[in-house]
Amino acid sequence: MKKYWIVFKKSLKSETIYRSATLAGIAGSLLGFFMQVFLWKALLGAGVRQGTSFSDMLLYVIINSFMLELTRTNVAGIIENSMTDGTISMELLRPMSYKTYLLMNALGKNTYGTLTRTVPVFIISAFMVQGVSIPDLHSLLLFIVSAFLGILLMFEVTYLAGLLAFWLQRCWFIEFYLMGLERVFGGTMIPIWFYPGFLKKMSFFLPFRYMTFEPINFFLGKTPLEEAWLPVFMSLFWLTLLNILDKCVWQMAVKRLTVNGG
Repeated sequence: MKKYWIVFKKSLKSETIYRSATLAGIAGSLLGFFMQVFLWKALLGAGVRQGTSFSDMLLYVIINSFMLELTRTNVAGIIENSMTDGTISMELLRPMSYKTYLLMNALGKNTYGTLTRTVPVFIISAFMVQGVSIPDLHSLLLFIVSAFLGILLMFEVTYLAGLLAFWLQRCWFIEFYLMGLERVFGGTMIPIWFYPGFLKKMSFFLPFRYMTFEPINFFLGKTPLEEAWLPVFMSLFWLTLLNILDKCVWQMAVKRLTVNGG
């Protein structure tokens, strides 16, 4: 376990080197936050739609930015680059699980991104949020559990997409489409509350909803306690299914391994 902790720390520390990128990330995060605030202020005003007030929507935007940083990953790109430059053979010689290595590497980067890009949003939004109740202990615990499962779900999906590089060499376009689906069915662009009925039903059967939308729902207390088991169950269902699938694909990928350039 210690070796994976070292991977996490090295990944976190490596992000501190790129200060200009950090500043650009903070600026981009704040710009995106204010754009969403002004948009929802114009759409909702002082009224309430679909049981959602502007204060609710403001809190949604804040927690959404937090979840986006936590679940952000470039695992597919890392695998693709390892295939094209021929370093994948060296990666497989590490005395550790390649999948767990990628996970801890992603967690290190995401932790740094969350601290640098989300904290400024929290500080500024503290002066803007009014009349919003703090989640109770049950909602907070469910949010933490659901957020953790959401991080793992996003990783599993992008990891599976990355494994396709063993056959396609290039898999960036697959990750691009998956991220598009996550933006739509994960509720990161528009909360699923506002979706028409058929899209709501469709989102329920896809894994993307449980990456970001359901954790935010728990935080806002919009999921009744007696119904909380269902999103958690669906998250675990998709995690189990994706884990089984990527193990099968991984076994086939290693057998097929052809390294470009070496």
